[in-house]
Amino acid sequence: MTSAPIDLGIVICTYHRPQLLAATLSSLTAQEIPPGVSVTVHVVDNSDDGSAASTVAHVAEASPLTIRYVKAHPANISVARNTGIRASSEPYLAFIDDDEICAPGWIAAVATGLERFPHDVLFGKVVPDFEAPERASAAVRQLFSRELAGDAGLELQAYGSGKLGSITLATNNSIFRRATALIDDGTDPFDTAFGHGGGEDYDLFCRLQRRGCRFAWLPEAVVSEHVPLGRCDPEYLRRRFYAGGQAFAAALARSSARPGRARAILRLRALVQTALLALVAPVAALKGRDARLDHAYRLAGALGKLSFGSIYPIYRRSDPQARLADRG
Repeated sequence: MTSAPIDLGIVICTYHRPQLLAATLSSLTAQEIPPGVSVTVHVVDNSDDGSAASTVAHVAEASPLTIRYVKAHPANISVARNTGIRASSEPYLAFIDDDEICAPGWIAAVATGLERFPHDVLFGKVVPDFEAPERASAAVRQLFSRELAGDAGLELQAYGSGKLGSITLATNNSIFRRATALIDDGTDPFDTAFGHGGGEDYDLFCRLQRRGCRFAWLPEAVVSEHVPLGRCDPEYLRRRFYAGGQAFAAALARSSARPGRARAILRLRALVQTALLALVAPVAALKGRDARLDHAYRLAGALGKLSFGSIYPIYRRSDPQARLADRG
């Protein structure tokens, strides 16, 4: 039950995943809407052929929620997210991925969180649903999860001494206060330079933290995220961790008062990390397949932080299933 009206917009960016999108929308239409809460869903289709239009129309026809279809071009996750922001006007804006299922009570938990906590961005719980659980090592489970033991309202940070190493802040299952976290200053919140390799959301959160925005944990708002077999493929994951290292270093340096100096320090630390990982590689190899692969993923991430190139384009046009960022 809410004491003040809450007008919530939900942005879902999608790219050639109609079946998963239909399940995501169905999990929202099945939600019980608390009194005083209004919900509008904005589905942003980032494909060139409008592949999500029929799915949206079909679900919207019988939905108690308002569901809007929005086109976004060209194919770039940052373009899609920015389009969703511009297409919406609600004072509270949530982002859900098109491969996520909202647990019963998700909307109620979001509304309660917005009432209870003054933070600029809230982050809900993400539970991975692996197509092949036996292929998911510890590092892979952490990559596709957002789970903490802390209570609701726990302060989170994108970087600095208060950053928790067990999670990365991302847009999947996040809720923004538009007035403070999505200020319309004439620029788009999400940088398109990150749009083909991911990390556009982490870059935004680093800049928001530098601006003074506050983040909090909202464990009652739970989604499950579908993780197909292909995203447990070691070759894909090495590319993913490498690009993640690149995005991490770029975002952190950009949020610094002295980006050039910060980037040099990050490269130096990554060089030390790479050397240490090389030294313990034989030990990891003796611990079995999962340990060996997780070590390779950590090494790929360290090498990404060392990189002088642009962020590796994970989400290729030839692989529609991998075009949208898994971390939101």
